[in-house]
Amino acid sequence: MSRTLLRRAVAAGLAALGLLCAGAPCPAAAAPRATPAPRATSAARPQRATTAARPQRATTAARPQRATTAARPQRATPAARGAAPPRRAAPGPAAAAEAPIALALPIERATLQNGLRVVMSPDRSSPTVAVAVTYDAGSRDEPSGRSGVARLVTGMMARGSRNVPAGEHQRLVAERGGELSVEAGIDRTTYTEALPANELALALWLEADRMKALDLSEQAFEAQRREALERRGALLGAPYGQGPIRLQALVFQGYWPHEHPALGDADDLAGAELSWARDFHAAHYGPNRAVLSIAGGFDPGEAMELVHRYFDGIPAVAAAPFKDVPFPEQTSQRTGVVRDSGARAPAILYGWAVPPRSHPDHDALEVVAALLGRGESSRLEALLVGDKAVARSVRVATGDHRGPDLFSIDVRLVEGARVGDVEKLIEGEIRSLATAGPRPAELTRARRLLQSAFVAGLADPAARARALGEHELLFGDAAHLNGELARYFAVTREDVQRVAREHLGPTRRTIVETYPPATPGASPPPRAPRPPARAGAQAAPDKGAEKAAPGKGAEKAASGKGAEKARGAAARPASKKKPTKPAKPAKPKKK
Repeated sequence: MSRTLLRRAVAAGLAALGLLCAGAPCPAAAAPRATPAPRATSAARPQRATTAARPQRATTAARPQRATTAARPQRATPAARGAAPPRRAAPGPAAAAEAPIALALPIERATLQNGLRVVMSPDRSSPTVAVAVTYDAGSRDEPSGRSGVARLVTGMMARGSRNVPAGEHQRLVAERGGELSVEAGIDRTTYTEALPANELALALWLEADRMKALDLSEQAFEAQRREALERRGALLGAPYGQGPIRLQALVFQGYWPHEHPALGDADDLAGAELSWARDFHAAHYGPNRAVLSIAGGFDPGEAMELVHRYFDGIPAVAAAPFKDVPFPEQTSQRTGVVRDSGARAPAILYGWAVPPRSHPDHDALEVVAALLGRGESSRLEALLVGDKAVARSVRVATGDHRGPDLFSIDVRLVEGARVGDVEKLIEGEIRSLATAGPRPAELTRARRLLQSAFVAGLADPAARARALGEHELLFGDAAHLNGELARYFAVTREDVQRVAREHLGPTRRTIVETYPPATPGASPPPRAPRPPARAGAQAAPDKGAEKAAPGKGAEKAASGKGAEKARGAAARPASKKKPTKPAKPAKPKKK
């Protein structure tokens, strides 16, 4: 398909969704009449676990305006320390030819007296409506020693309330042909319901009841704690499940909000108390800590009447704002090794702590992620999976956090591939972007891929409602979503070079290598030799150093010529060392 045909196809799809800025309002249609509020039922049915751990997000659609977040210190990078990134030049004729599709999502905003923010994006041509409630709460708000409490509260809210027993919430939605989901992240928690357009009242009533009448009984707490422990064990026991958690701990070493796993420490969960959940819920889950977003087929006037009816009576909570701590600067590479019983071939994880979503450099980092690992023609996918055939899959992602963010590369190798050789290929492509930058065709392709994913993410009312609520919560104005594509298309070749050089350098990276179980009788991976301590000085332990792997991550744990010689000696098998010859017996002296 030619570029012109591709552009027309995307434009036609957007026009059908009412998302193009065409200067005309969306087609008028009669708004469905809302159904009356349902009566509470007492039938208890088991509910499926809907909370899923999401340590990091891929470079997907619907990313917000990079507005500045208050009281959130950025990484100790040159830009974060006060040096503003260079201004982008005004787009020339070539850039104008590659201008993004202009979006004009209809967005209406309001705030109730109790602090609840309401965002509405009507599309009366849609037969469905979606409601999302995004709370300003996540694992970063957990105090030390109480890890996992955010997920416990999230699960309790997903189970039901005092008026809607466990499983009944899901049954009421499913009976009307709808779906619901729960997303628990580091800095936010979102509940979403998608239903036929005439069931808006049901969705709003259920979310209001979840907010004001949570079942915080001992029985509900114990059931959720057992489920959390089972889910933690299942995640860590899954193939390649330990690597991402180890990577996050090393990348954010010394920064508690992101260093500890959102699924909680086993000891913390085993010793968790009901009072922990009650305290956390009281401090973070109320109308003044949430955004209610509605997208799809509905009438804004009728929707606001329902919102006032169900949410006005919910009192605000004494909110506990997030207390940030300094982020320690990383000055040398960190490495880790995982032995995974479920792995059949090695895997390599790279991670860098990069500026938050609100920083201007984050747009360029998203483009870098697309250049490296989005699509079959991306650099790492084409090289490792296609050309060299040393990897089964490549995934490049950002975590999209409000605080220091995570830029990660996840490569699953084929059996027999050498870890050190693959790492050289990965790092070579990153150096190439930092020095030579992308080719014009590459940059155009990356922009178009980001645009396609962005548009696809807005086609579904549920995804649109989540995106609007997330942007309103994190950046203060959901309307900034309409300018997202323009920011991606404004990223230049020089921007890509600069962010790759400044944020993805070798001294700031972390490598976690995952290996299958050791073969019986085989020697363990060699440890990285440490440089000798100075005379009279005690060697300080390196918190980032771990068992070295046979790959390049182990080699980089040491430096200097002496270390290289030591590595070579350690790598030689004992069987190849020349045996010492026995001394010849002395000849008897002649008398």
